Amino acid sequence: MSTIRISRPKRPWTVSPATVLPTALVMRLFRRHWNYTVVLDGRPAGKLGNQEVKVLAVEPGEHRFHLRFVQLRRSGEMRVDLAEGEERTFVSGTSGLGWPTLREATTEDVAEGQRTPTSEP
Repeated sequence: MSTIRISRPKRPWTVSPATVLPTALVMRLFRRHWNYTVVLDGRPAGKLGNQEVKVLAVEPGEHRFHLRFVQLRRSGEMRVDLAEGEERTFVSGTSGLGWPTLREATTEDVAEGQRTPTSEP
């Protein structure tokens, strides 16, 4: 088995006109829907909340995944080819306009992710 680990660390807010208006509108419309849905190979694989780490056990080979927010917004699709026993770590966040983002983790992200609660299937 191989592992895909996706973390969503808490980030400080930056105030700018590009973030204030869209964020205020989203907060009014979707107050209780702050979790992202992890979509792995075209199927929902679970929810990812703020300050959580989602661990997905997958078969070795090529996989595609992205994050979705309330059916309206989604991150770019990530493609990863995993060998047997390989583990890859990714970090999610939000762009200035409220779109989910997804990128490969750096060493600083991995160190921060070790202090975050883990959500396993």
